[in-house]
Amino acid sequence: MKCKKIIFTLVMSFIMCASAWAASVQVTGTHVRLRLSPSLNGAIYSNSYGTPIYPAKGQILSWTGYSQNGFYEVNYGGRTLWIYSDYARPVNTGNSSIPNNVIITGNSVLLRVGPGKNYAPLSYYGQHAHVNKGDVLRCVGVSGDWWRVIYNGGYYYVSRRYARGY
Repeated sequence: MKCKKIIFTLVMSFIMCASAWAASVQVTGTHVRLRLSPSLNGAIYSNSYGTPIYPAKGQILSWTGYSQNGFYEVNYGGRTLWIYSDYARPVNTGNSSIPNNVIITGNSVLLRVGPGKNYAPLSYYGQHAHVNKGDVLRCVGVSGDWWRVIYNGGYYYVSRRYARGY
């Protein structure tokens, strides 16, 4: 029992220290479930048909810096969710290179719900939402070749090919 307490204390100390330098976590497994609460019994994040939505192995998720019950609180698809720490690790994404804003350099650029063309574009009433050349968006992160931005109060991604730091 004493050994379990020591291990738990060490793990929690690591998590608290990691939060001081990392603003992201990287998914380390496949078919990792995101949860609506920080518990293995918490509801699994899924689409409207009840099919679980899994982040890709190696995907970088924005971490709020908050941890509870061995879970990291992350932002995914504009939602605050929880990922179990056995399947994610804190990473330093070099946040000093993340600009405060990005300016759109292309015409009719799509925003996406995740960092890649395989993610759905932002849509309203069945119509794709576009941003236009010269639009300035608040930037809150980067994932590979994609900027994570805030648009109309939600978190979305825009390709770095069509936007630059501003």
